Amino acid sequence: MDKASLRLSGRVAAHGNGRIGNEKFTLTASTGFANGGTVTLRATPGFSPKYDENEKKLNFQGDAISNVGDIGKLSEIDVQFSKSGVELAGQACDVTVARDHAEGDNAAPSGVRIKSNVDKVGDVTITAIQAGHKTLNDEDARAEKNAIRIAADIPLSDVNADLTGSVDYDLVSKNANVRIGYHKDDITVKLRTLIKEDGDKRTAASTINLDYSGLEGIGVGVEVKDDKTGHLQITKDDFKLKVPIEENKVKTNDASITYNWAIDM
Repeated sequence: MDKASLRLSGRVAAHGNGRIGNEKFTLTASTGFANGGTVTLRATPGFSPKYDENEKKLNFQGDAISNVGDIGKLSEIDVQFSKSGVELAGQACDVTVARDHAEGDNAAPSGVRIKSNVDKVGDVTITAIQAGHKTLNDEDARAEKNAIRIAADIPLSDVNADLTGSVDYDLVSKNANVRIGYHKDDITVKLRTLIKEDGDKRTAASTINLDYSGLEGIGVGVEVKDDKTGHLQITKDDFKLKVPIEENKVKTNDASITYNWAIDM
């Protein structure tokens, strides 16, 4: 078995309404297995730093500093196994299997992802997840329902080298996503259209992202949806300022500044 890696990471956020806190604290451990495979464990330690709004200083959850000993009491444990070069039906595939911790009515939901490069098509990915699964859900949130998605690249580079595209289709919900991207120098534009089945008709909802990275390491981005919501964001190193937009107005009270940190151990 290969040497393991261990990382502590977190996210501290300050919001426009005055709330300040440590919103994320995660322990991630990875090690190799089975000749090139990787097993990864993610968990929440039983101890987390936080900012005390009353004392206006960094403090610790619990009544005493001795609670730092609870850092070894892990909860919300997610496990993921991945391996490249697995041969399935004569095709070399990257396979990932993940099992998330239980939450609410979701009893440790699992997911499987198989990715392969197909001649004349490009990357093709099949993802099957249970309701409540998050690790392999493309929305970075727990899936509302069971899903079986097939995703494939759209070979737009043959038309323009700066264009990328992909499409995915859910066999369960009958929903589809079409993604088109354009990248030139410091400018990136992404268009995502979600096509949903609504009874005997289909509806479409679009999201546009525009990012600019030509300001000495500072990133500027805007996201706009067709329902007139979205956000502005500015990033610098591990800091991000995000300001929501609603009805064509900036919502400063819902703005946030976040700092993502990580320590390799």
